[in-house]
Amino acid sequence: MARNVSKQPSSSTEKVKGKGASLFAFFDSIFSPDKILGGEFPATQLRYILWICFLIILYIGSSINTEGLIHRIDKAKAELEEVRADYTTQQAAFMKAGKQSEVIKKVEKMGLEENKTPPTKIIVKDW
Repeated sequence: MARNVSKQPSSSTEKVKGKGASLFAFFDSIFSPDKILGGEFPATQLRYILWICFLIILYIGSSINTEGLIHRIDKAKAELEEVRADYTTQQAAFMKAGKQSEVIKKVEKMGLEENKTPPTKIIVKDW
């Protein structure tokens, strides 16, 4: 019977390919899925890989949501500080407006003046 022998590439064809072919062959030998996964890609590992991908996507989504929440909290804190400053300013203005000297100044424009005599006590006797 005849023997089936495959032809081996000659060394002259390897020299013609040049550096580019050896560089791609180098990366192909390093990053080939057969070497990384240890042979053929079994379908049973696919569900674990998909589960890990799902967890990674969930983690990334949670991180993005948390960062958005932190930005909203910071914005609310800044708004709260602004409202608190307005409240303090208005409270000080109301306290000043309630003083007797300020009330007298506003009432004099209407023609009223401050009473100089002290109040008298009215005593009512039973019948």
